[in-house]
Amino acid sequence: MLLSGGYMKIVHIITRFIRGGADENTLYSCNGQAEQGHEVYLMYGRENHADILGRLHPDVRPICIDALVREVSPVKDLQALLDMGLRLRKIRPDIVHTHTSKAGFVGRLAAMFSQSPIIVHGVHILPFLNVGPMERRIYLACEKMLSPVTDAFVDVSAGMKTECLVNRIGDEDRHHVIPSGMDVAAFQQAEPLSEAELAVMAEAPVMGWADAQVMLMVAAFEERKRHVEFLDIFARIVAANPRACLLLAGAGPLEPAIRARIEALGLAGHVRVIGFRKDIARWIKTAQLCILSSEREGLPRVIVQYALGGKPIIATDLPGIDFIVQNDVTGFRVDTVEAMERPINLVLSHEPTSERLEQGVRGIDLSPWSVSSMNERLEALYADLWDRKIGPRQNGAEAFPAVRQA
Repeated sequence: MLLSGGYMKIVHIITRFIRGGADENTLYSCNGQAEQGHEVYLMYGRENHADILGRLHPDVRPICIDALVREVSPVKDLQALLDMGLRLRKIRPDIVHTHTSKAGFVGRLAAMFSQSPIIVHGVHILPFLNVGPMERRIYLACEKMLSPVTDAFVDVSAGMKTECLVNRIGDEDRHHVIPSGMDVAAFQQAEPLSEAELAVMAEAPVMGWADAQVMLMVAAFEERKRHVEFLDIFARIVAANPRACLLLAGAGPLEPAIRARIEALGLAGHVRVIGFRKDIARWIKTAQLCILSSEREGLPRVIVQYALGGKPIIATDLPGIDFIVQNDVTGFRVDTVEAMERPINLVLSHEPTSERLEQGVRGIDLSPWSVSSMNERLEALYADLWDRKIGPRQNGAEAFPAVRQA
């Protein structure tokens, strides 16, 4: 299975390939490895978006597994397992790298049954956190069942690693914290939107853009992001800060419920749903304050993007988020959505606090989140796994040389 010159066959598997954080992480991993000359395949489920598929490197080979769906479905899950297993037997990869919970479960089983020599799982989120007792037991059992066949776990944050170890999923030696790569410079160097641009892209709030205190939340419109719950809190924030304006950037199935709640609370003059934005770096730069009310995630990429934009952050506490959101230094972490009200009011009403938090954010070293850093660390991990699981590389070649041999 060793390719000419030390190159590898790598198969990435992800449940959905849309526009979320795990999806972009996978995109950049695939593209970086293809650029290095590895033979890269991407298996993804039926829920996918053409725009992110269009961003794949031309040499990445996409494979849609139609039966791979996010919800639990015994029939479809079995179909997906069989489909993946047959394809993996044909491809005969050196490494199978799964991402997200469902693909992590089905994909690792398929890799095991097809006798793939190296199996890696990316821990972007843990399904057993912040769920009911029965769900927690089931998800934990699944993760523990697959732990022995997983050669390495790639954790997006130290918090994810800690949660795994506390719950006895894998051991210390198999967990590797590799931050999720992104275009660091694009977020740091972005220019804020002008009032004229805002007028074109989003209807002005009742107080006008010049006077608005702009808050931004970037999150898929899904229940676990808790937009609807936050809107109830935002209504109270508006009562205390009449110039407050909330921008909701994202897309997803919860959008009708979000819009209905905005109307029901009388917030139409203070909230703007701006949809999915390819220029989100500029919207971050435009905001005075960035927020996230998620119930469960790994370290969300958007939290890092907020920090790259130099903005104070108020967010619900999530595993690993404390590296970025340091209480009263770069922002505030809170235990509940309801607890977001007080620190938001403080930042909006007290300019010295806002300025101090901005200064704190600018002091964070965010270089580990570059795409190049992520791919270099993945390359080193793969090389180590190769040496331990497969054996010395062909002809004594260094780990995956930069030019494919003829």
